[in-house]
Amino acid sequence: MSNTTIRNLLAAILTAIFSVTLFDAIYHISDMIYPGVSLIYNTLGTKIAPNMVTVVIFDFRAYDTLGESIILLTAGLVVLLIFGRGLLGDKR
Repeated sequence: MSNTTIRNLLAAILTAIFSVTLFDAIYHISDMIYPGVSLIYNTLGTKIAPNMVTVVIFDFRAYDTLGESIILLTAGLVVLLIFGRGLLGDKR
């Protein structure tokens, strides 16, 4: 793939995301969506988990924690890739 093809693909994806977000902001489509997974989880979660603390911990906050872990892992990998190549100014 050439550089312009990747740039055009990225521009198309970002334009589509912006368009959907703008359409949702104008017509409030998200209010019409039935919250199926959340409703099922909130109904069954209290019956599966032994107490309310477990329900709160394993709620959708786990996805937030997973995202933060991925961000920290990515930052660590980037630091290793940038600074892990040896001494600065080494001309071997």
